[in-house]
Amino acid sequence: MNTWLADRYLPFWEAYLRHLEVEVVRPQLPSIPVSIVEQVIAEASSLKVQGVDFLLLPDIQLGVEPTRGSPSPWMVSLEASLRQAIPGLPPAIVVPAELSEGVAGLAASVGQTLTRNPMTARRALERTRSLLTSEYKAPPQPSTHLVGVVAQPFVLEALALKELALGLEAQGLHLFRADKSPQELRLEGDKLQLGLELPTDLEAAGMHRYLARLGKVRGILYLHDAEVAPLPNPLRKLVSRGGPNKPWVLAGSSGPWEGVIANLTAQLHV
Repeated sequence: MNTWLADRYLPFWEAYLRHLEVEVVRPQLPSIPVSIVEQVIAEASSLKVQGVDFLLLPDIQLGVEPTRGSPSPWMVSLEASLRQAIPGLPPAIVVPAELSEGVAGLAASVGQTLTRNPMTARRALERTRSLLTSEYKAPPQPSTHLVGVVAQPFVLEALALKELALGLEAQGLHLFRADKSPQELRLEGDKLQLGLELPTDLEAAGMHRYLARLGKVRGILYLHDAEVAPLPNPLRKLVSRGGPNKPWVLAGSSGPWEGVIANLTAQLHV
């Protein structure tokens, strides 16, 4: 798929599968703004219609099982949520939504399953193994008039956010994503001592802590979808009690954006 943290795991898996001489199929969809869950359902449906044999799906929580609370099923098991939404999906190959040397064993197993040839799997892994340890590179972003965004990390890929970015630009503002690696953001989030368990919750908390102290960020948007991609309750309570000491707005994660932008620009006196 092209979403749900695809950029974090596909650079290795797509290359590895091609070296296995397995056909890699991507969704065929128009780039129209939709919510993140509509986007992932549409992509999975497209792949099903194209007759794929397997779906490559991410485990965005990296094997962490929550022991308290009731997190959204979309956050803890994308496969189960998609099977509920789309009957008759093909079997899934679930991989961590993160690359590290520890993924090599899983890759070897997947390669042998798909090719029935251990030698082919070994050669493919040798040719692509370096991709498992590639360093994080922050994407290029604007440097002035910045509005930070705090959300579950997979929300930041939503097509609907492009409309938000364009709306802010019309007011002379630029949407800014925390330019730290996921691991660094989780460490930031852990320092808040909110008792968070899930990696994506820690990452969202890390975005808050980092952006709140980053001087060039003028305001912060907190995006919260109670059903699909909620911000953790302890973080929302922290923000509502004291805020980030700069203008901020809590909004849904898929718009409409006009009121959100108006609220924030009024606080910023734009």
